[in-house]
Amino acid sequence: MFIRYVIGRPTVPAEPKTLKAGGVSRDARRDTTAELYLRACDFEQVTPDPAYVEHLNARDMIAWQYRLDMFATPDLVLAAVQDALNAQEAIAKTNEDVSLARNGWHCERCRWRVHCEGDPLARHVNQWHDVEKARPPSPIKVAYGRTRSELRRDRMGYCCSPSELRAFLQCPRLHWLEYVQRIQQRREGIKRLPLLLGILTHEALRVATVQRGANLQTEVEILVSEMVTSQRLDPDVQSALLDPLQIQAIADRAEAMHSLAMEGVAEVIECEQRRAMVLPGTKKWLHGIPDAVVRLEDGRVGVVEYKTTSTSKDLTKVADRYRTNPQVHLYAALVQRGQLTL
Repeated sequence: MFIRYVIGRPTVPAEPKTLKAGGVSRDARRDTTAELYLRACDFEQVTPDPAYVEHLNARDMIAWQYRLDMFATPDLVLAAVQDALNAQEAIAKTNEDVSLARNGWHCERCRWRVHCEGDPLARHVNQWHDVEKARPPSPIKVAYGRTRSELRRDRMGYCCSPSELRAFLQCPRLHWLEYVQRIQQRREGIKRLPLLLGILTHEALRVATVQRGANLQTEVEILVSEMVTSQRLDPDVQSALLDPLQIQAIADRAEAMHSLAMEGVAEVIECEQRRAMVLPGTKKWLHGIPDAVVRLEDGRVGVVEYKTTSTSKDLTKVADRYRTNPQVHLYAALVQRGQLTL
C-alpha cells in the first residue's frame, strides 16, 4: 500500500535583517524564506545576492513543508500487526497497577522524566504537580458478525491504538499513567503554543480536505477565534495565536501541506475516520484514525499522514524518523483488513 507522510512547521518565518550600513543581511542561519528576502531587497532597493537566493530556495524545500512517499509492503504490514499482537498480549498480562514497572532506559527521552525523578516508585501520583485528568476514552462501536457491539476500552490490552502500543513499549509506567490512570501534563503559558499550532494546522488540513477551494486564512481565523473563546489561554499564548502573521503562517503551511499531499491523488476516500480490526487468531482489537485514505490516479489506494513540528528546521531528518514507524503500517492493515466504526 502507498504511504505518504507530509510534515510541516507552522511557525512564522523571520524577517531578514536590514543592515545599518545599508542592504539586507545574508545570514545563512536566519530562519527566513526566499520570498521574504527578495521582498526586503526590493524595499531597500538593493540587488539580491544570487547565491543567497539559491541557498534560501533549497532551504525552503526542507524547512517549512516536506513530503515522504514510501510503500507498506505485505511483509512490513504483517510484521507490524505481529508486533501489535505481541504488545497487546503483554498489556493484557500485566496487572492494572504496573506503576513500579519503569523502563529506566527510556527516562532521558520521556515527558514524565521530572515527575518520576521526584517520585521514583510512583507512590504519590495524585500529588504530582502540573497534572490533570485527561478525557475519558471515546466509545468505539463495531459490527461483529451479525451483531453490533461496543468495544471495552477499560480492559487492558483488549482494544488498543498504535499510540497506546507505542507508549507501553517505551515504558509500562508511561502506559499506566496515560492509559490506565488517564492523566496528562498540564501545559501552561507559552509552552502550550506548539501544541495549539499543531492542532490548528491539522484542523485546517481537515477543512482543506473536505471543502475544496476553502479560504484557509478565513477558516484559520475562525478556528483561532473559537479556540480563544472556548479555552482559558495565557495572555501570551492568546496574543501569539491572534497575531495576523501567525494566522497567515498556519494557513500557508496547511495549504502547502495539503497541496503536497494531493499531488497525484484522484479521490479522497476517507478523512479522519476511525477504523478497527480484529487481530488475527485473537479476540483483541486494533483501532486508529488515519488522517486520510486516498485513491491515486493510477488506481492504488494509499494512506496520508500529516505531522507537524515546532523545533526541527530540517524536515528531512524528521521524515527519516517516521520511515520505519509501524504506526502507518498498522493504518495500512486497518484500511486493508479493518472496518469503519459505527
